[in-house]
Amino acid sequence: MQRKEFTAVLLAVALALTLATAGFAYLTAPQYLPYDETEWMITRSPRALADGSIMADGLTDLSGIESISVNLLTPVSGTEVTSTQEPDSGRTVYFITAWRTPLDTWRGAFDKTGDAPNARSANDRTQREADALQGALGKVESARTLFTLDTANCAAVCYSQNNGQDDVLLCGSMNGGIISLPRLALGYYVLLSLALLIPLSIAFFLCRRKKAGKALGHLALIPACYLTGHLLVKGFVTTSYQMQRDFSLIVLTAALLYAAALLAGTLLRQRRDAAE
Repeated sequence: MQRKEFTAVLLAVALALTLATAGFAYLTAPQYLPYDETEWMITRSPRALADGSIMADGLTDLSGIESISVNLLTPVSGTEVTSTQEPDSGRTVYFITAWRTPLDTWRGAFDKTGDAPNARSANDRTQREADALQGALGKVESARTLFTLDTANCAAVCYSQNNGQDDVLLCGSMNGGIISLPRLALGYYVLLSLALLIPLSIAFFLCRRKKAGKALGHLALIPACYLTGHLLVKGFVTTSYQMQRDFSLIVLTAALLYAAALLAGTLLRQRRDAAE
């Protein structure tokens, strides 16, 4: 009786961890922001302007500039900066992505407070100007400095929208446009799992009453659990802009499901033996 209770507890823990992992994957899934929902400030040195800062669309020529600082004024959950080299010039092109998560959105991390003018003084021009200035200062104070770099080897800085549209040039210059594409490896893993699951399942049903049946059943559970883990983490989507994160969560979910399946089988055998 104690062994059955212990197995049941382990099974409940495995299932709870599986649901927790799937919930974590959903709540922290990046939701990439399109360019028109972001606001940027590029600060350059030496300063050619009085305040040293201009909006992103105004800085296309980096000659004569020692360094630039890229600042994101829009509140986000996270950012990522990657780089590549141009094959012809050998200069570096930087790509920035920004996203929000359902968890941060749900807890109100991006709610605007204090940006709207006071309704009772809507006709007061001075009040409106003060509110607008306060909102602008608040954005600058909360700006997220992504990086500061030397422009000697920098060709351009782009914002990757990760929605199938062209990347947006923030500063610098490039020949032609670029589209950041998702990784396709998860789709290949799904096809591989299906290719393994079908013959292993057939072999299991043919040999289920033989000694090899148990081993084949355990082997068939591996691709089955991976497919279920993929479904819990990614749904029916087989592409990913964050391959390492998604694949790690899928493997973790699949491992927990596999452990739960083995524990469920053990619990059923224990109850059957006790009934006999």
